[in-house]
Amino acid sequence: MIEALKGSANLAVTGRPSKDRMHQYQFSGGPFKEIHKVLVPGCKEAWRFSQPVVCEKPEIDYSNGPEPNREDYLISFYDALAMIQSECFMHQYVMSKEITVTDDEMKRLEWLHEDIRNEYEHFVPKGYSTPVRTLIELTILSLRLSREVLFDCKIVFPSDGHKNIAVTISSIIEKLNNMLAAA
Repeated sequence: MIEALKGSANLAVTGRPSKDRMHQYQFSGGPFKEIHKVLVPGCKEAWRFSQPVVCEKPEIDYSNGPEPNREDYLISFYDALAMIQSECFMHQYVMSKEITVTDDEMKRLEWLHEDIRNEYEHFVPKGYSTPVRTLIELTILSLRLSREVLFDCKIVFPSDGHKNIAVTISSIIEKLNNMLAAA
């Protein structure tokens, strides 16, 4: 997600974001639009940006001097997940597009991030019990989103030697789907 969002200067992925995550933007002389943070139904942590609404041209206050130095801070997983779903951040090129993640997929990614990843990364190892089918489904979801962000959104341009990775990811997804169908 970070690779797709970083642009040429990393400005979208560094520095601490505002609490309301409000952004105003404009594409190619079109109307100014505004988006802000909206919670995903059924999620405690996961969120996405609202649908864009037309807004007035923002007032820019230059009296505060130059923009403060951006901290050595990388945006959070949830910020990146919300940003890949927003035209504001993903329409960097004329052929670029945002990624679609359903509410149910957001719930599942939140579970994977909070209950699985955080437990394994931050706490003493212990016994876990999760249905294998659920882990396979989440692996498929994670691989699909990775493929879409890296290849389908048309922001990351892999070298010729890496283009077969998309085919490999698709092949793995197909094999995992076959495993689910056989179970």
